[in-house]
Amino acid sequence: MTITDKVVEEKLEDETYVDEEGSELLEEGNEVAGGRHVVPNGVAVEELKNYGGAKKLKNECPEDVAKLLLEKDAGDIYDRFVTAVAETRGVRGALGGWKDAQFVSVLDIFADEFAEKGIKVALCKRKSGKGTYRWLEYIDVEKVGKYVPQYDVANMSGQVIKTCYTKLKFPNGVAVEELKKWNGRKKLKESIPIYVETMMNKKDLMSEYNQLVEHCIEAGVGNNTKNWKSGKLYDIMMEYKPIFESKGVDIFVCRKDEYISHGQYGGHMEYFHWIEFVDREEQPNYYPQRAAEVNKSEECSIM
Repeated sequence: MTITDKVVEEKLEDETYVDEEGSELLEEGNEVAGGRHVVPNGVAVEELKNYGGAKKLKNECPEDVAKLLLEKDAGDIYDRFVTAVAETRGVRGALGGWKDAQFVSVLDIFADEFAEKGIKVALCKRKSGKGTYRWLEYIDVEKVGKYVPQYDVANMSGQVIKTCYTKLKFPNGVAVEELKKWNGRKKLKESIPIYVETMMNKKDLMSEYNQLVEHCIEAGVGNNTKNWKSGKLYDIMMEYKPIFESKGVDIFVCRKDEYISHGQYGGHMEYFHWIEFVDREEQPNYYPQRAAEVNKSEECSIM
């Protein structure tokens, strides 16, 4: 009897799959990464732990994953896959942490077999000041065919936003423009990131982008300090949103606040702002990690 068969027999016998919070939560999707991200129904999740992770991956199978595997007759593929991950040298480091590239190389061996059963599998990672979370997404292509895993490590673009404590990464299909704290308006006007430039040219949005930049420089800062203001930037994005959406691009202003401790001398806040341009053809379900949508009063901290 395989591990999948055991889970099916012991936990899925009654064919009832209602979360303790009720069916309403399941309609919205399932939470991962400590509740910081939600995947839609039709995507089964298996979280990867550092402590004892290989053993748990080989010997335990989440209920929703087991249900999907049973429906798709893919239990044997799953068992061979998790066994290969657990037994392949180099997938975990000396201290027990997962190595993403090596993990994906094992996953690639089984990708075609899963695909033949209508399942796409992705290794995902989300990193923030709260820690690093890894999980596997088993995607029922028939139910959510257009779904793109937002944190798929195999689909990252290389763009990053570095804060004092974190390094935020972004997938392909998302172009990021950081709003610098020092000489921010000047830098915004003088240069354009290559990913943003490529997307604007592809979508024939360069003229609209230039207007957006000018508007941010003029109206997206405080009256005296000229520092970026989330509420003002948000209002600008809402004004331009329909224009960009008409050509398949969504725009968001994002913000992250971090408290920098000075020890016994107190501390101060650092504020990071950036704009995300999302190509909805490549990222139909993407949502920003740090969207600044409600920060109209400049008092809401987005940690």
